[in-house]
Amino acid sequence: MLRKISFSIAAVLLLAGCCGAVKVAPSTTPTPATKFVIPSDCTKTGLNEALSKIVSGSKYIATQWQPSPGSELADFLNNGGIACSYGIQSAEIGVTAKWVDDSNGLFEKRAVLWQKEGYSKVDLAGVDEDEAYFYIKPQSPSNEFHLWALNVKYHGAWLQLNCTAFAQSLEAGLPIVKAMIAA
Repeated sequence: MLRKISFSIAAVLLLAGCCGAVKVAPSTTPTPATKFVIPSDCTKTGLNEALSKIVSGSKYIATQWQPSPGSELADFLNNGGIACSYGIQSAEIGVTAKWVDDSNGLFEKRAVLWQKEGYSKVDLAGVDEDEAYFYIKPQSPSNEFHLWALNVKYHGAWLQLNCTAFAQSLEAGLPIVKAMIAA
């Protein structure tokens, strides 16, 4: 029996050596996107450096968050995410950026509400996002605050960016979004 197995192995090896190189067709299956890693430290995200190019004198603003139950902030902080603010606090100019893993479908649950609230589904120039929703409402005599909000689903993560008065269009916030992704 052992002799038969040895002979069979020898025959296979001999035949394999005679066949030459075999061409393998390239796979048509797309390579899965790399899962986004959520930053763990607001001081090491690179966002303040990106914002400083737009808002001179920007600094990280340490904040003791106290989210209301059921709020978007609670979604971030109660699911292992972080929220970070940067800017000039005394002038109320800056950004708040949030990151969280979206394996629980947090983004999808909120997307329905965003659309009802007037957010527009957008495509971000130069960003390979899965989905994004944007809302802007400039300050006016009847609107005391400038509202600028962007929610992005990116490689398994939900990223949210809120900007103050410096961002007057979607494009104005894109350098910060790209810095969030690079974080």
